[in-house]
Amino acid sequence: MDAAQWDERYRASAGGVWATQPPAVVREIAADLTGGTAIDVATGDGRTALWLAARGWSCTGVDFSAAGLALAAARPGGDAVDWVEADVLSWEPATPVDLVVSCYLHLPDSAAAIARIAGWVAPGGTLVVLGHDVDNIAAGGHGPRDPAILYTPELLRGALDERFDVLRCERVIRTSDDAELRDGHSAAAAVDTVLHAARRS
Repeated sequence: MDAAQWDERYRASAGGVWATQPPAVVREIAADLTGGTAIDVATGDGRTALWLAARGWSCTGVDFSAAGLALAAARPGGDAVDWVEADVLSWEPATPVDLVVSCYLHLPDSAAAIARIAGWVAPGGTLVVLGHDVDNIAAGGHGPRDPAILYTPELLRGALDERFDVLRCERVIRTSDDAELRDGHSAAAAVDTVLHAARRS
């Protein structure tokens, strides 16, 4: 989907597309980190950026959908986040940050996109990536059905260079209690891949 299609989807939504909280595995990882500077990649309507800002992070939320960012900015705490309308394949932060989070960014060359955003992590900082795994198709979970844009642990691990130590890279099962969408999911569990990596100082 391009920016215009996402704008249409956000405008048609009643208060937002995504759940109000970040995915549970992202909350679990970030809860153990000390606040600093952060970028939420493909922030959508802002759930992860807002959650980070509420916990003391100086956060930038980047997305190419103006409509999604308008929803994000209008939410409680929205003025605490720097919202940037840009394509993550061309935008660059002014300086590297302590934390880069990417949730469900699926592109034709996902490995190249992850390698690119990994470059935004400052020495000593953290990268967290979560997305639909290719096994999610067979599992019947919500999400894209094109295996070419889906993740595997091997793909995410291979996107990083020697500057990073991979702390966790594996498939995780997300149940309906951890819904991706604001109005929930079907009862089918979803299969995601999570990557948690630290850049060496």
